[in-house]
Amino acid sequence: MSILQSIVLGIIQGITEFFPISSSGHLVVFPYFFNWDYIPLYFTVTVHFATLAAVVTVFYREIYRIIKAVVLGIFIRKIRSSDDFKIGVFIIIASIPAAVAGFFLDDYVEGFFTRPLIVAVFLLVTALILWIGEIRGARIENRLDKSSGNRSSDDTGAGEKEEKERSGLVGSIDITGRGTGKVRFNLFISAIAGIGQALAILPGISRSGATISFARFFGIKRSDAVKFSFLLSIPVILGSFIYELSRSYSIISAGGRPAVLSLTAGFICAYISGFFAIKFLVYFAKRKNLNVFAVYCVCLSAAIFIFYLINKFI
Repeated sequence: MSILQSIVLGIIQGITEFFPISSSGHLVVFPYFFNWDYIPLYFTVTVHFATLAAVVTVFYREIYRIIKAVVLGIFIRKIRSSDDFKIGVFIIIASIPAAVAGFFLDDYVEGFFTRPLIVAVFLLVTALILWIGEIRGARIENRLDKSSGNRSSDDTGAGEKEEKERSGLVGSIDITGRGTGKVRFNLFISAIAGIGQALAILPGISRSGATISFARFFGIKRSDAVKFSFLLSIPVILGSFIYELSRSYSIISAGGRPAVLSLTAGFICAYISGFFAIKFLVYFAKRKNLNVFAVYCVCLSAAIFIFYLINKFI
């Protein structure tokens, strides 16, 4: 890979890892559009690791508190009731499906990374997941708002105080949406979000889109689902990086200085673009729904099909 290709693909990875539009799909599609060689998997996991570094940079305080709470919670019972410990457990539970899928399906799925038409189909699946998640999440939020609005002013004041005390990613949950207050994560929703993350082993299925939308399906507040998706990416990306680096170390070494320079350029660009993508999506999710990304996925899928037909028949 040339340095220019590494820079372009690094920027694409940094942006698309956190936007719900499938980074792996884009790393297949763009070489296809520009007639580049398909990129080696070790480059893909390296730029993924760069986006992991961006997550750690933005959320290092939360990450430190979660790790500390989980470690101490093993030995100290009272810490297990803390929000940070619960979030840590939720992340562990949600990481299991992706780890299992990666272990058993990695060799089978690897062939998909050279087939743009499969990516086009999975992009449509991502669009559908985003659309359904937003519709379902909005309906539950509307029911909760109406239910909260029917309380007396005294009850409302007490409810607001309780909501402030219970704010965060943890607490009680009303899956049916008939209760009052904000819906929050529990073990079941974490596991479902983890299944969404496992689906993202397929290029074109957005990891962030699936985890956010699967949580939104149960009424999780969009900004909370986005933040949980960021934190959830850490163990999976770290595990993938270590695994693929161990398999590809000899190939990288054989590539010598050019291979190292390409990886370095891709890493730096993915880190910088990923950092700003996180900041933007956190801001965006508080104000807008994610349907605009669903539209983008549909448009990109259509572009892939059109490009394929042009190359085949013209």
